[in-house]
Amino acid sequence: MVQVKKRNISSILNCIAQRGAMSRKDIADITGLTPAAVTLLCSELLEKGLLLELGIDMQSTGAGRKKVLVDINYDCYYIITINIESEDTFLSISNMRGQCLEQQTVITNLQVEPEIFLAQLADLCNEMRERQHQVAPKLAGVSVAVPGVVDREKGVSVRAYNVWNREVAVCDVLKDKLGLPVLLENNVNAFALAELLYGMGREYDNLLIIKWGPGVGSSIVIDNQLYEGRHGKAAELGHYIVERDGRLCGCGRRGCLETKVSYQALSREIPFAPGEFGDVYRRAAEEGREQVFEEAIDLFARVIVNSMTILAPNRVLLFGSLFRDTDIREKLIADCRKYDARYDGGRILYSALAEKENYIGSVAAFVREVL
Repeated sequence: MVQVKKRNISSILNCIAQRGAMSRKDIADITGLTPAAVTLLCSELLEKGLLLELGIDMQSTGAGRKKVLVDINYDCYYIITINIESEDTFLSISNMRGQCLEQQTVITNLQVEPEIFLAQLADLCNEMRERQHQVAPKLAGVSVAVPGVVDREKGVSVRAYNVWNREVAVCDVLKDKLGLPVLLENNVNAFALAELLYGMGREYDNLLIIKWGPGVGSSIVIDNQLYEGRHGKAAELGHYIVERDGRLCGCGRRGCLETKVSYQALSREIPFAPGEFGDVYRRAAEEGREQVFEEAIDLFARVIVNSMTILAPNRVLLFGSLFRDTDIREKLIADCRKYDARYDGGRILYSALAEKENYIGSVAAFVREVL
């Protein structure tokens, strides 16, 4: 009975999260729950502060009582987010809608043991809590995103490509230091959850989501659900084999796409910071040295087109530091069109959430747990 109630509450909250404020009657129609059950559960959520009544829906017509809109109270809880990448780590405090109160960026310290680095991050998070003392009582937990394979149930980073080369009990270390519940998610899967809650997932039910920078990551959304595969991570575009007897990849295999197009691979040819990719590409073109970049983008385009041929998504969404420049994205889309003219700027889009990519995925992963 408890599980049924929890599932029904989750259905109500997810319905509102994806469609916005609505009446109890509309919630019942969409979820298939009885009006009486929706009314009872909404009353309970209103008492807990997780829902808010917004007043009468002025668009409602017909005889009888006017519809009263309810919406999620996104300020009910606040979340500490930690997004660990191979180059930098991003910390923030945000509400459940992804409205950020404070952010900071630190260099990911790969010279110390992971547990020491996590303890250092916890100290920085505690300093943020002190500065944001007004919302500190509403802090409900910590949401962490890392690259590679994670075990969500155990809170363990199994293999964080190009970050740690062993299992790390991320949640245990941070929970001990912060005294809050901690959850862990793969970074690209987390961003895909954000698209489902706040972005394109509300409009399209099948998506291929691709991150570029520092490495290459991807996620698949099928029928509005994140597809994860048997081992918890599917759609690893960065680890498609593209070169026979190629360079050893961080995943342990040879010749992966990441060994050819990752930030580390490209910056070996011409050093640059991740956010400067567009500028360095244009300078290289002026100097006649752009071939290494153009070959990398063309190779990436081939992998994307092959993946789209198999998956047939409604849209491909791009995000990540190496995609931030318009010229780079246009070059990639043009290369995709060389192989298949259907894949133009209407099918391959830059995510509207990209400006929040350093924390919005972790927010969404936490909201999924709460809702």
